[in-house]
Amino acid sequence: MIYTILVIDDDEPIHYMAKSLLGKEFNLLHARDGQQAINILSENVVNLILSDIHMPGISGLELLESIRDDKEKRQIPILIMTNLPTIEKERKAFDLGAADFIKKEQFNNDSEGVLEIIRMKMVTDIDIKGLNEDLTKKKDKLVMKLMGQAISGSFESTCDIFFEEVESIVNLDFTGFWVVENGTPRNVLLKGKAVPSSEELSDFESSLTFQHLFNKRSSFLSNHIYNEDLGCFLSYSKQNKLPSEIGVPLYSVNERALLMNNMAVPKDADLFGVLVLKRSVLFSSTEFDLISRLTTQAGSILWRLYKRNQT
Repeated sequence: MIYTILVIDDDEPIHYMAKSLLGKEFNLLHARDGQQAINILSENVVNLILSDIHMPGISGLELLESIRDDKEKRQIPILIMTNLPTIEKERKAFDLGAADFIKKEQFNNDSEGVLEIIRMKMVTDIDIKGLNEDLTKKKDKLVMKLMGQAISGSFESTCDIFFEEVESIVNLDFTGFWVVENGTPRNVLLKGKAVPSSEELSDFESSLTFQHLFNKRSSFLSNHIYNEDLGCFLSYSKQNKLPSEIGVPLYSVNERALLMNNMAVPKDADLFGVLVLKRSVLFSSTEFDLISRLTTQAGSILWRLYKRNQT
């Protein structure tokens, strides 16, 4: 699958620059004003919109507002392009649901940065059927904060932001993230009112959770880990009344590779990390679907930052 981007701008050079930068990786559609863009959207499946603010007829912000009120098109992520961004314009655009801002000058002086923003937005665009409005807003907030941090932040700081927002989405009692190096897990993050003992943490590699994630390479949900068929830190979990656990593997694949493989993790991708989430409240299937897909796809951002740290 090749993802489609709609570029909306009355400035012809922007279309040439967009084609030069994005044309090899994405299918591009072009509109010179808001109404032409609406006509294209009515006839094509579009995965992302790049829109100027100042255009004849319907402005970029007006188009953004109308799309957000259209029940069939409101889920399309929109990146706003502008020559002269201001705090007022940015606030207005974000209030209307814009995914982010791109300065037009970046097409010339930071082309890789533009690609990274677009790829990040694509891989974090998760559509879950039956997701309520509250979870949708929390998901969108997570994506915005993750992208903002990943653009200029480190691997460690981006992990902190991402898992902090994951915790807020599903009200977690415990969050643990391990990077897997040569088959061995190395803890990077532990969050919770209480954490497992050092002895339990040292046994994580032999736990049923890690063995499942490492060998089967698939996410799991258990709402009763006490039977010891699946789970980790059983003594800690029983003591703190945490029967529910989600485990998610993260892979050594960046955003571009994930997009080129239709959001499916390549079979030859190595395991990069494992995430363990625990809480006292039982997890619903919708929460599991959201967290597992979001973590797997956003994990490509973390992997790219991790590799950058290693060089």
